[in-house]
Formats: sequence, structure tokens, C-alpha cells
Amino acid sequence: MKEKILEILTEINEDIAGYEGDGLLEDGIIASLDVIEIVSALEDEFGIIIAAKSITKENFASVDSICALVESLQ
Repeated sequence: MKEKILEILTEINEDIAGYEGDGLLEDGIIASLDVIEIVSALEDEFGIIIAAKSITKENFASVDSICALVESLQ
């Protein structure tokens, strides 16, 4: 699953591929508009619904935190 999520993320923003930190938003790797696109792509790919309350900087801090969010919704 992580590989598929990483593939989705890098299609939206290729800078994510080489990022190893835990502050995608704070470090400027992704912007708020990217988050909207990521949410939509993840919902489509995995058949999940990501509620607005789940769209937090903690849940979108890293590839691992995004994976954990998707796993928790399946």
C-alpha cells in the first residue's frame, strides 16, 4: 500500500519522493491545494472517505502518517 500511496503523492508533487522529514506542510514540500488533490486521489484509489476533521497537519506530515491515515480508514 505504501508504494501505491507514494506513487500517488509523487504524481501530485514529485518533491515528496525524496523527502524524509515529518513536516511536509511546514517545510513547504506540499501546499494546502496539494492536500486537497491528495485527499481526492486517495479517496478514489482506496474507496475511502477522508472526513474534514482528519485533514490535519499531523495526518499529512509525512508519507508514513498519510499511510497510517489511509490504513485506519479501510
